[in-house]
Amino acid sequence: MKSGRHESIYRLLSRDIDRAAQKGRKRKIELAQTIRQIRTEKGLSGVSVCRRAGGLDPRTLTAVEKGRIRNPSIGVLQSVAEGLGVSVTALFRRAEGLRAGNFYAGSQKGAYQMDFRPWHIKAIAYTPLNRDFFCGKFILGARKALDKTFMEHPHSIFVSTLVGRFEVLIEGQEVTLREGDNIFFNGALRHVFYNPLRRESSLLIVTPLT
Repeated sequence: MKSGRHESIYRLLSRDIDRAAQKGRKRKIELAQTIRQIRTEKGLSGVSVCRRAGGLDPRTLTAVEKGRIRNPSIGVLQSVAEGLGVSVTALFRRAEGLRAGNFYAGSQKGAYQMDFRPWHIKAIAYTPLNRDFFCGKFILGARKALDKTFMEHPHSIFVSTLVGRFEVLIEGQEVTLREGDNIFFNGALRHVFYNPLRRESSLLIVTPLT
């Protein structure tokens, strides 16, 4: 990623969110996956679902579960729901929960990584980029600082030291953050985070982006 020295990391993150939104695919409700999951959880075979549904054609159920019928009729959905022992509303509510963007299980690798080389900083987002908030970590190089230009932000920020140590200056007030220590402050205040160690240190950052 290219980044200028006069832009804060939060503006750059917002730009990446916009790019991701433009490239993102249209989200769809995962009905096929939902029907398969409910049937498996209840220990039902396709035949038994069709029998309970009052004679639904097994070929139709198979086509719905495999996504070959992408937009099943209301009548088919009512039959499938009856065969599964759930309401159509419950079927859609669960399918909505599986929609891309509503659920994400991640790891320490994060969902998205950004390298801000001019500042010797790497940002790792734990969640897919969205405009609600940023939750992730900043990895700061040895004896490097997050200055007020880079960190300028009009919203509240929660910061916790994950690895290493940071010397923090907020509106002239000095605070030392060791591993496990945290601080919550108004991002509009002048602030600097400095890594005094000869190795990388990392911070957990949680803040809204808009």
